[in-house]
Amino acid sequence: MKIQNSKSFIDTYIYLKKSFKVRSSTNIVEIVTSTGVKIYEHKNQRFKEGLYLFGMVKRDVLNYIAENGSIMPYMELPVNYSNQNFDYENNIIGLDIDNAYWSVAKLKGYISKKTYDKGLEQKDGMKSIRLSCLSTLGKSRVYNVYEDGIHVYDEKVKEDTQLQDIYNDVRFSTYGVMLEISELLGEDFCCWKTDCIFFKDTIENRDKAKTIIESYVLNCKIESAK
Repeated sequence: MKIQNSKSFIDTYIYLKKSFKVRSSTNIVEIVTSTGVKIYEHKNQRFKEGLYLFGMVKRDVLNYIAENGSIMPYMELPVNYSNQNFDYENNIIGLDIDNAYWSVAKLKGYISKKTYDKGLEQKDGMKSIRLSCLSTLGKSRVYNVYEDGIHVYDEKVKEDTQLQDIYNDVRFSTYGVMLEISELLGEDFCCWKTDCIFFKDTIENRDKAKTIIESYVLNCKIESAK
């Protein structure tokens, strides 16, 4: 059930001395009644257009785990990393992996082609929605619990480590591609920032970086270093 004004709804429930629980995030307010009915207000209208994607991703990931079991994430790597010895007098160019996390999730079989294609539809805010669908997998949640209209305690739902491992594997595997390129480029490597790697601009270096990215059936584009 969807509503437009969660504050008014909550105030009414408190006035009527109802029992319920509520949680709020940047994009959504979720109210769960005493009978288990879930009521939502979408605080970010851009997210409203792609809310269906959250369910698709979670269903795909749960199906993957049911078929393959738990996974061990790729070794932990930093989201950003710099070569302290890089000569910044060089001309610098970057290569950015297209839809990196989303594409890696598809390549590893965590999400289906149908879900992947849906996530690439040209709708406002879809990039943020794609990232949220993955980053919120198994994330812990805190509900404010009300009994007879009075806030009595906060209920924490623990994180699901199986789901979090999927997200971490997507992240670290992406950084793993960055690491592989950086090791091949050596002193010509400047830095990586999430899914974009910067290096001394030569035709040879561009070819090296692009070859590694494309070997994983990933696409990339030139990114300015400015």
